[in-house]
Amino acid sequence: MKISIFKSTTMWLIALIIIVCVVFLAFFSSSPNQSSAEEPVITRQDGFQVATIQVKQDGFYPANIEVQAGVPVKLNFNKNTGITCIRSVLSKDLGIDTYLKKGDNFITLGNLKPGTYQFDCDMLMYHGTITVKA
Repeated sequence: MKISIFKSTTMWLIALIIIVCVVFLAFFSSSPNQSSAEEPVITRQDGFQVATIQVKQDGFYPANIEVQAGVPVKLNFNKNTGITCIRSVLSKDLGIDTYLKKGDNFITLGNLKPGTYQFDCDMLMYHGTITVKA
């Protein structure tokens, strides 16, 4: 004689709720390691310093990057998800206002003078800086 705990509909309902909660938590809490996401990724490519900035649902990562003066700069705003309110990036300091599509979004800045330049999302909720070191 087999005894099953799933004879009643209440037990089936509880099991279903638990499964839904586990799937929900696994889907929404699985984010990449924050420490690695905040490490600036600056590479040299075709004579440019290329800084990759991840565009996530809660801001820019890293939000602050450092580049060297005297070497042209390209920014790559990498948007891996459509689930974010960040639709574009703008900067009065740098003269940019660019719509961000999903994937890589390269912005060529050329040679920057030493100093700190601010950039923001289109709603001015998320911010970042580029510091150019002499």
